[in-house]
Amino acid sequence: MKTIILLLIAPFILITHTKSKPIISTIIIKKDAKKLCEYYRQRVLRGESMASIAKLYSEDPGSAPNGGQYDGIVKGVMVTEFENVAFSLKPGEISEVFETQYGFHFIQLISRKGDTLSLRHLLITRD
Repeated sequence: MKTIILLLIAPFILITHTKSKPIISTIIIKKDAKKLCEYYRQRVLRGESMASIAKLYSEDPGSAPNGGQYDGIVKGVMVTEFENVAFSLKPGEISEVFETQYGFHFIQLISRKGDTLSLRHLLITRD
C-alpha cells in the first residue's frame, strides 16, 4: 500500500506526495481566486511587467499568450462589467480587481483612440 501525504501550502497550492514523486496542483475556490488576482495586481503595481504576469498566470486563453493584450476593443464586444471598468480608465491606469461571469480580472489600459481601446488584463477563474 502506498502512503499519500497531502500538504496545503498557502491557500492555493496542494502537494500530493506518493513514494515515487510529489504531484503539485493548484486548488482555487472563489474567495481564493479573488485574493490571487489581487496578489498579481499588487505585483504589477510594484513595478513588475503586466505583460509578463498575464502571460504566466492569466487563465484567459485568448489573451494570455499575448501578455494579456487585447487591441481594438469597442463597446458591445466584451461583457458589460468588463467594459464598464475598461472604458473608465485613463491610459496607463490599472483597475481594481472586479468580477464577471468568467472570474476575477484587473485591467491596465494601454491606449484609447476615440472609442477604441488597447489594454492588458489578467483573468483568474473561480472554479
